[in-house]
Amino acid sequence: MKNIIKLWYLSSILLTVISCSKMNDTIAPFIEGGEISYATKVDSLKSFSGRNRVGLTWELPANHSAHKVFAFWNKDQDSVELLFKPVKGKLYDAEIKDLQEATYLFDIYSYDKEGNRSIKTLTSVNVYGERYEATLLNRILLSAKIDVNDQLIAVFANAEEANVGTEIVYTDILNKQKKVNVNRLQNEIVIADWKIGTPVLYRSSYKPKANAIDTFYVKEEETMKITKDISAQYLKNFQQPFLPVQQANRFRDPLNWIVNATVQNHGEMGGWSTDDNTVLNMESGWGSTNIVNGKMYQTTMLPKGEYRLQVELGAFGLGSSTVKIVAIPGQVIPDFDSNKQVPGAYGSISLELKGFDFTVSNDGPVTIGFIANMIGDQYWRVRKVTLYRYN
Repeated sequence: MKNIIKLWYLSSILLTVISCSKMNDTIAPFIEGGEISYATKVDSLKSFSGRNRVGLTWELPANHSAHKVFAFWNKDQDSVELLFKPVKGKLYDAEIKDLQEATYLFDIYSYDKEGNRSIKTLTSVNVYGERYEATLLNRILLSAKIDVNDQLIAVFANAEEANVGTEIVYTDILNKQKKVNVNRLQNEIVIADWKIGTPVLYRSSYKPKANAIDTFYVKEEETMKITKDISAQYLKNFQQPFLPVQQANRFRDPLNWIVNATVQNHGEMGGWSTDDNTVLNMESGWGSTNIVNGKMYQTTMLPKGEYRLQVELGAFGLGSSTVKIVAIPGQVIPDFDSNKQVPGAYGSISLELKGFDFTVSNDGPVTIGFIANMIGDQYWRVRKVTLYRYN
């Protein structure tokens, strides 16, 4: 029995020796020349878009072995040593310059003083440049007006998410150039010290990513088209409550406006009605006659310059009718031509479009008003007529 136990014991030892020998043969190629050493791997790697460059940050522990850090891209065909510096505590940063506009995938390795390399860390980032900047547009300017206190009030549309701000450059009342910024959450700005008559420029800036390290600018500044409401100076009876000539009836003649006979199709009166807290008005049908080349206008003396004529349109139902707002030199509005245009006008536009810009080439009389062809049950109402002059 003892001999059997001894034989089993010797056999077990022999098998163990043989197994260990085979295992060593298997791992020998991996440990030949000594154990593999790695440099400290960069941790918490972040990348930031820029103008033909990329910003990088990462963390390293206090006892790290990283002596150099390299970035590889383009399937390792391009590389650069990152000259990194500590920012705060364990945080380090660096940048890669002179890059083309593209999306990049960077492999980041650190190396210790013995040349051992770390395990790879990856990051993907977009690089921007002239192509991106060429697509940028200034924030939409809805209006720029001079108020009754001669202050400039500029109103912008809602900004895009990438918008950083819009810089406004102007000359103040002491002839000094000033700059103010409208941030993306701000829609209106009031400039109290602007010198009237001097140009006001604006240009918007953008960041393609919220954490981008560079700001991009619209290529060219734009000049604001600034208006001043001069209605009270040059027009009469131009807003509610409109005054009538007569003292009775729903439809009457409007005071200070000339109306022709075809507009006066309600008991020889027309152009004004009691509707909607009093309005300028034309109405055909519903028992009244059609309006053909119906005209309502007043004449004022305007100096040479650039203007805008605007109406506040109330209720209307025009179907296929033609109604136009008109500004024309002289003291009358001519009939429509064969193309339903107003010959000789500084400008005219369909009533539904509510307004247009026009230029007065010489000081003199300008007639402002309405001309209409209305067949059947048709009507329109205007609550206000406004005349602006551009700065």
